Amino acid sequence: MGSEGPKNVMIHVTGFKKFRGVSENPTETIVSKLKDYVSRTGLPAGVTLGSCTVLETAGEGAFPSLCKILEAGVSNVDISSRESVIWLHLGVNSGTKICN
Repeated sequence: MGSEGPKNVMIHVTGFKKFRGVSENPTETIVSKLKDYVSRTGLPAGVTLGSCTVLETAGEGAFPSLCKILEAGVSNVDISSRESVIWLHLGVNSGTKICN
């Protein structure tokens, strides 16, 4: 069973732009800088960073972009390959209280 070797992993990341009540959205910063960071530091063997996309925060505003990203990510997967695809969305809860 273990003779097939490890699967390759493709990771796609999304985050939201700033929105009312959140003047600086940390997810926008992370997603915007992630490709550059990964190009400098690298990833483990078999792991690839796919798309990094910042989405509109309004549900309707984000939907068309999200659909395009998902369709592109799915169309690029070779079913016969040993690749897993991970979709990671980073969000912010503006109502969360920060504990000291």
